[in-house]
Amino acid sequence: MIRQLGIILLLAVAMAVGTWWLGWWAVPIIGAAWGVARYGQYSAWTAAVAAGLSWMLVLGLVALRGPVGDLARIVGGALTLPGWVLVLAVVVFPAALAGTAARLSRVLLSLVE
Repeated sequence: MIRQLGIILLLAVAMAVGTWWLGWWAVPIIGAAWGVARYGQYSAWTAAVAAGLSWMLVLGLVALRGPVGDLARIVGGALTLPGWVLVLAVVVFPAALAGTAARLSRVLLSLVE
C-alpha cells in the first residue's frame, strides 16, 4: 500500500514537472507511457489520480503567485457558475486525460501483442 502511494506521488510529480515545462499535453503523454509501462489492471486509475494530484500541486504553486480565487470567481461569474466548479474542472480535466490515455495505450498495446 505504501509502495503504491509512493509510486502515485512520483508519477504526480513527474506530471506536474511535465506540465510546468511542456504544457498540459504532457499529462496524456505521461499517462500513455504509464499505461504501457505499468503492467496491471489499475494503470488508468493510478494515472488519473496522479494527474489530479499533479494539477492540484500546479494550481497551488500558481496560487502562491497570484489571486487564483479571484480569477475563479470572475470567470465563474461570467459563465454563471460558482468559482469552485472551475477549480474542480482544473483537477478533473487532467485526471480524465491521463486515465483515458493510460487505458487507450494498454488497449492498443494488447492489440499489437
